[in-house]
Amino acid sequence: MSRPLLFGNTSSSNISKYLVEFKAGKMIMKGTTVIPVKRKGLVFLNQSDDNLMHFCWKDRKTGQTEDDLILFPGNF
Repeated sequence: MSRPLLFGNTSSSNISKYLVEFKAGKMIMKGTTVIPVKRKGLVFLNQSDDNLMHFCWKDRKTGQTEDDLILFPGNF
C-alpha cells in the first residue's frame, strides 16, 4: 500500500521514505551565545521497524545522520 501524498507532485521520484522532512540548519551554544553551524542539513522524522519514532538531523552534503533522537509518547 502506498503512502498518501498531502502536498506536491505525485510522481514517484518525489516520494520520501520519511514521515516528514525539511531543510534545516543547526545551532550550537558557545558560552551564553547561540551561533549557527554553516552546514546545510535535513531534519526528518522516521518510524523504525521496531515502531520507535526517530527525530534526526542529517548533513545534506555528506549524507551522514549526526543526530538521532528517539521520541516517546508523553515525554515531550
